Order: sequence, then C-alpha cells, then structure tokens
Amino acid sequence: MSSFKQRNEEYAKEQVKSNALDRELIWRLLGYLFPYRYLLVVAVAFLIISKVIEASVPIFIGRVSQQILDAYHLAENQKETLLSSILQACTIIIFFLILSYILDSINVILKSWIGQNGLYKFRMQVYEHILRMPLSYFDQHTVGRLMTRTIHDIDQINQMFAECVIPILGNILLFIGIFVGIAIIDWQIAIFVLCLLPFVWWLTHRFKNSQRRCYDRVRTVVAAMNTYVQEHLMGASTIRNFGLQKQAKERFEKINEDHCNAYLESIHHFAFFMAGIDLLQNASLIFVFALIVIFSPGGFEAGTYFTFSLYALMFFRPLGDLAERYNVLQSAMASAARIFHLLDTSSENAKDLGKSSLEGVESIAFEDVWFAYAEENWVLRGVSFSIKKGESYALVGMTGEGKSTIMSLLLRFYEIQKGAIKINGQDIHSYPLDELRKHFSIVLQDPVIFSGTIAENISLFDPAIPHQEIDKVVDYLGMRHCIDRFAKKLDHQLHEQGRGLSTGEMQLVSMARAVVHRRSVLILDEATANIDMATEHVIQTALKKILETTTAFVIAHRLSTIKDVSRIFVLKEGKIIEEGAHDELLAQKGAYEKLYRLQFESKQQS
Repeated sequence: MSSFKQRNEEYAKEQVKSNALDRELIWRLLGYLFPYRYLLVVAVAFLIISKVIEASVPIFIGRVSQQILDAYHLAENQKETLLSSILQACTIIIFFLILSYILDSINVILKSWIGQNGLYKFRMQVYEHILRMPLSYFDQHTVGRLMTRTIHDIDQINQMFAECVIPILGNILLFIGIFVGIAIIDWQIAIFVLCLLPFVWWLTHRFKNSQRRCYDRVRTVVAAMNTYVQEHLMGASTIRNFGLQKQAKERFEKINEDHCNAYLESIHHFAFFMAGIDLLQNASLIFVFALIVIFSPGGFEAGTYFTFSLYALMFFRPLGDLAERYNVLQSAMASAARIFHLLDTSSENAKDLGKSSLEGVESIAFEDVWFAYAEENWVLRGVSFSIKKGESYALVGMTGEGKSTIMSLLLRFYEIQKGAIKINGQDIHSYPLDELRKHFSIVLQDPVIFSGTIAENISLFDPAIPHQEIDKVVDYLGMRHCIDRFAKKLDHQLHEQGRGLSTGEMQLVSMARAVVHRRSVLILDEATANIDMATEHVIQTALKKILETTTAFVIAHRLSTIKDVSRIFVLKEGKIIEEGAHDELLAQKGAYEKLYRLQFESKQQS
C-alpha cells in the first residue's frame, strides 16, 4: 500500500512539474505574438461576438420550432400573424449566422497572419542560434536532430498557433455560452449537465496524461528517424559498396516500427476519448427527454427538447474539438520544450566579452597552452610558439597529435583550459569573435561546397566581390583549366556536396575562396591530403605564390608541400619537440627527418 501511495505521490509531482512547464512554454511562445497584440485583441473580440451568436442561435431555433408546432392548434387568421413572426425570426437568425460567418473568416485570416509572422521570427531565431553554437555542441548533437528542431518542431508549433491558441479560446467561450443557454431554457437540465462534468473531466484528464507520454515518445522517434535517414542517404555509396542494404533496411524497419507503434498508441487513446464523449452525448439526449417529460408542468415541450438537442451536439463538439487540438498542443509542447532547451544553451556570443578592435594580425603567440576535449585527456600539453606577419609556418606530426586542434583553438572554436593565446600581444578573448575570425581564411582537408555556381562558392555569395576579381584569382592559382571545361565556366551550377567536381577541384575552389577574401592569415589544414599527384602539383604551385605574399599556417600531411615555409613545428604527444626550417630539421636527423624519410621511401616504392 505504501509503495502504491508513493507512486501516486511521485506521479502527482510529475504532473505538477509538467503543468508548470507547459504554462511556462505557452507564455514563452505567446511572447512571439506580443508585437501583434492589438491585432490579437481584435481577433479575440471578433471571436467572442461570433461565439455568443453561435451559442444563442439554438434558443431562437427552439422557439421558432415551438411556434411552428403551436401553429397547428391555431385558427387560420392567427396562423398568418404567426407565420409573419416566424419569417421575421428566421430572417434574424440568418442575418446573425451570416455575421458569424464573416467574423469567423476575418478571425481565421488574422490568426493565420499573426501566427505566421510570429513563427517567422521564431524560426529565424532558432536557425541563427544554431549557427552561433560552438563546435563542441555539434560534436555532441547530430545534424538530423538539429534539422528536426529547425523544421519539423517549428512546424508543430506553427500548427499550434494556427489551430490551437485562438480556436481553443473559442471552444472555451462556446462551452460557457452553451451552458448559459441551457440554464436559460431550463435550470433542471443545467443541473443535469453539471452532473456530467466529472465524467467529462475524468475522460479529458486521462486523455491528456496519455497523450503527453505518447507525443514525447513520438518526437524522440522522429528525431532518431531523421538522423538515421540523413546519415544513410549521405552514405548510400558506402552501403551499396559493402552490400549493407539488408542491414540498413532492418535497422530502419525497427525505427519505423517504433514510430508506427507510438502513433497507434496515441490513436488508441484518442479513440477511447471520442467514444466516451459520444456515449455521454447520446446518454444526455435520453436523460433530458425523460426530464422534460417528467418535470415539465405543461407536458412535453418539443421546442425545449429540440433546443437542448442542438445544444447537446454543440456542447460535446467543443470537447471533441479540444481533444483534437490537444493532440496538436501536446505535440507542440514537446517540440517547444526541445527548442527552448536549445535556445537556453549558451552560444558562442554569450561567452564573447571582447571589446578591443583588431585591425590586422601582426603576431600570434601560444604560451604554455593545455587543452582537452574531455576531462583531462590532454590533446595539447604546454604548447608554446610564436609567429610573425608575412612569414609562413607549418605544423607536422602523426595523426592525432593535435595539429588541427591548434587551429581550432586559435579561432576559438574551442576554449583552452590552461595557458594563453595572444594576437598582437593581447589575449584573444579581448577581441570580439567576429572581429577575430574575419582576419583568418581557412582551407580544410574536406572542402565544403554549397549549392550554387562556382563563382558563388568562391565568393561565398558575397555580392561585393565582382566576377573580375574571381577571374583574377582563378588565373593566379592556375586553375583555369578546371573552370573552362564547363560550358558556363564560373556560372556553372554546382549541386549538393559539389557533385560534378573532383576532390582536387573542390580543394582548388576552396583555396580560391580563401584567397579572394584577402584575410590577414591563411590556414591550410592538410589541404593536399586527399588529392591526386597532378592536382597536388597545381596546388603546390599556387601555394608557393600564396606563401610569398601572406602570413600562412600550414598543417601538413605531405611534407613535400612545406619545404618553402619559414619555420616548421613538429608535434608529438601534444608537445612541440622540434622546430626549424626544412633543411635544419633534416640535418638534425630527429623526428622530422624520420617522417620525411618514411614518406620519401613510400613515394619511391609507389
């Protein structure tokens, strides 16, 4: 008994927390509609008038119906007068119904306009916030889940704004109006309706609790499905190459089955709720018929029963409507909770307290820098070095020694745990992030190509960079032959992930992008690691020109590409163990000489 009581108490606490969370989420969501509050007031005013009319119509129809029935017992001269009265009443009813229709139409237009504008700002805020998240966040969260937040979850909230906020208010007003109307026609029937409310509350409460659990589960499964589909469509060639279609299908089938079961469970609860509402509605018609027959002093009043029949249909309709909208509301609440959790996660800008301006990069210094991605699994251990403007430097070492990590720390994609990184003698935290990064261009080992023309990919869609400037960079880097093979040359349309370009060509586009933006420092992160020998020769020629005219940082896999740099730093186990020019390091016959000899011998054998 005690364990049962404890479970009930825990469940009650969860419900209180859930309700408090829902209220908080709703208030935060309504904040996006606050700029349109005056239009919202107009929409609510129209809604109130419309629902008052809708709740009043059954009384007028019931009275007209009673008058028509009473006409059978009147003399012919009295019937003409009554017919005129009935026609007048019908005209008034039609007028109010048309007015209600017009007000409802305006209300729909207003609520849709308000909702869409609120959601536009909300979606932009979510997308901009994701773009400002640190790289460590993307290490822990899949792209598929973030896509779900930006697209699917926002759509769920859009549905709530369109189908829930004002419609639920309308249903509540209609519900109250119907009860008032029932009380006006017969207080005994009103008491009977009050007796039905505990059953209605129990059905609604049970439905609410079950649907919340179902929709939490549905959202989790949808996010997992998005992630799975995205990863496996992007890796379609690998799946086919290794013959993994069957395994991929079986894994997707399991996720799809979970998705199906979650929705079916939700439908089962919805069906139980709607069947219960129908049962109460039909039972109420029977009981009210009995009440009118038994307690009406003048005998059975068909008009009263007809009025209540209309009210019974209307009374339970808002409940069913609320249930359907509650489905949408629960889905939206689950989505809103996930989105606000994302928005409440600190972005890079939240940690950006820099105030100093940075006109150019004159020097860079790492001073006893320690860094670990997790706990104290140090990737860098007391790294110290300095570079000067106009010179080129290289970082070499085996895979996993921390070469790319140094560049990520320099651009503040990650934050160091110990030591300091300084630019022009000042700590990099003294500069705003945007101010810091605008002085660096980076060419990655795996180039990123966007959907758009070659020119747009080189300029990164910056209209301030003219075609003539891009043409000059193409000639400067010796990549004209790559461009001329396309009929539209620089205006050739590239598709997702640069389909139609080789890896080497994508790397050249990436290098052209870095050069055309004319930043103070160029970072080349293993830019020649995945390309063929012919393209490497083109890139090496281009590199030679770049290294002569700009401050450059080269993370090298192929040591042949860094012979001409001013200084080379050799990394091992997170420490710099050697530094010097290419010839100096070869003469030392240390770690660099060993790496160079191994690559040279491998090249000779191939």
